[in-house]
Amino acid sequence: MTGIVEDGKSMLRVLFHPFDGFYEVKFLGKRNFALATIIMLLCGLTGILSYQYTGFILNYFPLFEMNSIALFVTTLFPFLLFLLSNWSVTTLFDGNGTIGDIYIVLSYALLPKLAFDLAGIALSNVVTQEEAGLLQAFTAIGTVWFAFLLFCGLTVTHEYSALVNIVTLAASCASAVLILFLSMLYFTLIGKVVGFVYAVFLELSKRW
Repeated sequence: MTGIVEDGKSMLRVLFHPFDGFYEVKFLGKRNFALATIIMLLCGLTGILSYQYTGFILNYFPLFEMNSIALFVTTLFPFLLFLLSNWSVTTLFDGNGTIGDIYIVLSYALLPKLAFDLAGIALSNVVTQEEAGLLQAFTAIGTVWFAFLLFCGLTVTHEYSALVNIVTLAASCASAVLILFLSMLYFTLIGKVVGFVYAVFLELSKRW
């Protein structure tokens, strides 16, 4: 129990002292994969809550089309795609972070975004139309904070300079697009092969 409390304190430390905090997480082993996974799962649940409980002024989603599983997956998918793409790129750029290290950085960095998104969902039910812009600016703070923490965390984890980290982040985005393209191509080809085999099976079953 004491270990979880200490890991939780280290997780909160990265919010205001990102370089020192991520240094402790990386090199002093003050990290907890269970806490990181809880944050990631809460982010997925936030996507569902946002779809259903955002105030009507800002909610343009048709509730009758809501699919909780699809929302959960699509909310987490960009983060997991970035995890894979950054790991693959930094392996080529001699980064010192493992995929577990990147997962911890990504999860811990999501904490302010999670907090601001949840606060935004609650506040969206009490704001007026004129105040909607202010609320969107408020929730954007969490996203900017997340991006800053992610940048700091990856710099420390991979032991990069700021410039090299920027280059690898750009390469990670390009890698993510390539992974998406190859995945779509792969599943399209698999679908066509399955369709062809099924058509041949039907044809043979009619003849015999």
